[in-house]
Order: sequence, then structure tokens, then C-alpha cells
Amino acid sequence: MRMRALVGALAIVFSAVTAETRGAPGDRSVVRVGPERAVGGVTIEQRLARQAQLHELLMSELPTGFEEAPIQVNLDPDDRNLLAEPPQHGNAPLRIGVVKAVAGVEVVRGQAFKRGVTEETEDGGFVWAANVRSPEAQAIRVHFRNFSLPDNAELYFFNLEGQVDGPYTGKGRNGDGDFWTRSVNSDSAVIMIRFIGEATPTDRRQISFVVSDVGHINGRPPSRQERSHDSWPCYDNAPCLIDANCGNAGPAEAAKDAVAKMEWVAGCCINTCTGGLLADTDAGSQVPLFLTANHCLKSSSSNMEFWFNYTTDSCNGTCPDSLIQGGTPPPSDVVGFTVLASGRSGDYTLGQLNQSPPAGAVFLGWTNTPIANTNGAGLYRISNANWGPQVYSEHEVDTGTATCRGWPRGERIYSADIQGSTMGGSSGSPVVNSAGEVVGQLSGCCGYNCGNECDAASNSTVDGALAFYYNNVSQFLDPVGCTPSPENCTNGTDDDCDGDVDCADADCSADPACTCNPVPEVCDNGLDDDCDGDVDCNDADCSGDPACACLPLGSSCTVNSDCCSNKCKGPAGGKTCK
Repeated sequence: MRMRALVGALAIVFSAVTAETRGAPGDRSVVRVGPERAVGGVTIEQRLARQAQLHELLMSELPTGFEEAPIQVNLDPDDRNLLAEPPQHGNAPLRIGVVKAVAGVEVVRGQAFKRGVTEETEDGGFVWAANVRSPEAQAIRVHFRNFSLPDNAELYFFNLEGQVDGPYTGKGRNGDGDFWTRSVNSDSAVIMIRFIGEATPTDRRQISFVVSDVGHINGRPPSRQERSHDSWPCYDNAPCLIDANCGNAGPAEAAKDAVAKMEWVAGCCINTCTGGLLADTDAGSQVPLFLTANHCLKSSSSNMEFWFNYTTDSCNGTCPDSLIQGGTPPPSDVVGFTVLASGRSGDYTLGQLNQSPPAGAVFLGWTNTPIANTNGAGLYRISNANWGPQVYSEHEVDTGTATCRGWPRGERIYSADIQGSTMGGSSGSPVVNSAGEVVGQLSGCCGYNCGNECDAASNSTVDGALAFYYNNVSQFLDPVGCTPSPENCTNGTDDDCDGDVDCADADCSADPACTCNPVPEVCDNGLDDDCDGDVDCNDADCSGDPACACLPLGSSCTVNSDCCSNKCKGPAGGKTCK
């Protein structure tokens, strides 16, 4: 089978306190958390208003001749090949840009600016500006190293159409002199330094920076594809994609305010995926937890950009990056992402935004209740498919479909597309059940025709299952933890908070409900069918099964995620799964 990364009317009630239930009758250690609205933050409208005001000021101070001798980078054949590469079968995110090195653009300890134009100001300060160009780019961003400005200086990065990023002061966003600007939608932009007040020789000696790289963002080589951004379908979206602005998204309606398009620089290239905010069980705080896929991202990124509410302006309307009629694209709301937990098994990455989400954002509710083996269960999704605006899709759990090698059922949720679909860039998008609770996140496609996103008869959609990896993220999603109560031997919960459930507790071990009825082992259902205390791949009769992507106990390993137990222990060079 071929696998490909998916380029991979329900009333939602919000309350000030996160809704939480535990241990409903018949469930085993069930945790359910409801959605909640972000408290505080800045609205997109407020950001746009501030941006417009700042842009007017910067344009009024722009030195004459700034566009002469621009800092320019051009795509070469290798760059075009990188952009033309197809998605990497569930192992990598969608690539939308390349990084081009820049030479000779630096200022060291107050030396004269070698590029751009400088104008003195009436207050004794100055403005310096330089043009940055990357022909054929839809958007660009700039990488600064060794960045340091005196107290009265600030740096901005902006285009002529209205987008502004900044100010950057001191040693930049990360405090270490090394950062990427936000991206602006244009193939040409301006770097400007404003020094306010009299600039003394000491002040000038404190100015240092290197423009080391330019990020050229354009999902496919322009020579191979003409792009349209004015009306639906945006870009080269598959015809079966449904604009999220066209009607109610049912249980996924709240996800419209939780899901964000992600873009980040990693080595040679710039990538995109989707993810979404999750609530936790602590009603007294709002930690900006964010869920996406492991095959998208495994480590923290200080340059990660997030676009919330990235949508068309109406049903099948203007795409959000269009500059027609003098429009201004929405700015990225948040920059920076810190990974808290990530695993290949279950294909999950849970992290925390380095900045607060915008006003009105939703932290989605979730449940650790398994759904992978509930045939016919409805699943619903909002994603930023194909590096574009939000789309809606509806799916149905399908336990009869074949699984892909390395993606066992139980660890993954297999479903059939009912309405809409997903594409590259959708990877990592949260999927919710009929109650609007997150139960997993998008891994990719399993089927015979994954090159056609609209062929639901030949393909299955595959999500990593939250129920499978919940124990690895519970400390972040459930920081409140367990509240001890008298043990109930038949409710399937850990009442006394000792980490065990029912039969494993001494006061319940003799309970008649504590029995296991052996049945033939099914190697990909995530259960202890033969009652030997082990699950699937840890059983001798399953350890050689191709569905066992993880390693059984006693196997040689390198990292925790190699093991079905998620525990790789021992001395360097001799670790085994414990």
C-alpha cells in the first residue's frame, strides 16, 4: 500500500470553568474536558489597526532610494527541485519554501552600513532602510544573527502593501541575537532601523547585525504552476475540499477558533502543518497547549509562526493572503513553540505556544476514551489544507479497512471520508468526536490512490489516537491529577489515586468483577486478549507481526519511542525496552 502525508449543527456550550468528568460508569480511567474560551489577548482587528497605523508611520520615514541595490536572492534548480518534491509518505511535513544564504550584509560595532540608504533625522537620530527581494516568492522572511541594538533603536520588517513585523530591540526576540522575522506576503520587503533621538558615537558602536538568510516561501515552483489567491478554490486545492466558511461545521464548529496554520524554518526549508489548542483540567489557568503530529515536528522552534482563524472572507470567497483591492493579509498571531512531549507511536507532538493566542481563541475539549475500534463513530475536522485557508471534513471510523504497515489500529484511528477531505498541510489537525472532544490528530492516508485526495473509496484517513498515547501527555493535559476517593471495584477507575485501576488494587483483587476471559490474541487492537498481562507487540505471539511498529520488551533500542512500553533503558550502546 502507498502512504502519503496528508498534504496529508451542534450547540457548543462554553463556561468559565473547564468541564471535567472522570470515571463514568463502564469506562476505564476516563477523563473528559470541555472547551473554554481564551481570557484576554488581542483581537485580529486590533492587530490590523495597530499594523495600519505603524505602517503609515514607517512609510512616511522611508528614505528615498531604499530600493536601489537590493539584497536579492534567486531560486536555482536545486531550490526548485526541493519545492517540487512530493510529501514524504507520512514521515515529513509539507514543504512550502527554501532558505537562501546571504553574504556581505552585516554591520559590526557601528561600522558604516554597506547596503541600503541612511537618512539623518531632525532630532539627531537616523533611519536606515534596505530592500530585500526574492523574485517569484509569495512571502519572505529574514534571518538575523549577532543582532544587537542600543536602547533608542528599533528594527522593523515590512512590505509596501501594509504588513509590518516589529519592533525588534536589544538582542531580538529570543534575547540571544539570533532570530527569524515574521513572514510578509510579497516578493519584496524592507528592513528598517529607526534611531530615535541623538545618536552618539557610543550608540552607533552598539549596532551590530548580520542578515544571514532569506526565506523564500512559495508552495510550488512558479514555473510549474500558476497560483490564484482571489477566490475559491484557493491555490491548487482538490475539488472535494469544503471551505470551512460554508455553513456550520457541527461538532467541529469550535475548532474554527482553535486550529492554526503552522509555518517554520527547519534547515534547508520552510514547512507547514496544522494543529490546535487543547484545554487542560486546571480551571484556574490557561496554558496555551497545542497539539500537532510528530511527523510534522519533534523539537521546539523559536521561529514557528501560527495563523489562527486563517480563512476565506466568505463562503468560497477571497483567500486570506490576497492583496486585491488594497486588502491586507492577517498577521501571524503567535511566534515560537516549545515541545513538551512527542512520540512516533501515535504520531503526536504536544507543546506550548511561546505567546498567548489571540482573543476569542478556543481551547478544545478532549477525552482519552478509545474510539479506534468503534465502527461507524463520527469524526469531524477543521484543517489548513495545502497551506491555505481552513477546510471542513467529516469522517466515519472504519474498523473493516486494512491497516498500513507500521500504523496499527488502536495506536491509529482509521476512518472513511464522508464529506470533504484533507491535503498536505492538514497533517496534525485535531479530529473531534460527536461531542466535539479531541480524540486524535491527523497522520495521513492509507490506501491505493493517495495521490487523489477525493478518492474516498480507495483511501482511508488515519489519525494518531489520543487514547493510545494519553499516559505520555497526561501530566500536561491533567495537571490537577487524581482526587482520592474510596475504591469502587467495578467502575473501572483509579479511585484511590495509586496509579492502578480496579483489579490491580489490593482491596479489589478478590472482586468477582476482576476477571479476564482469554481469547485468541489480535495483534493490532491494543488489548490484552490472552490475559497474560501484556498488550499486542509485547506478547510473544505478536512480536513478529508487521503491525507491531514498536519494539517488544527486551529488544535493543535507542530512544523511548522505539519501544511499545515507551521505556528504553540501560547504558549507552546497550539499551533495551523495559
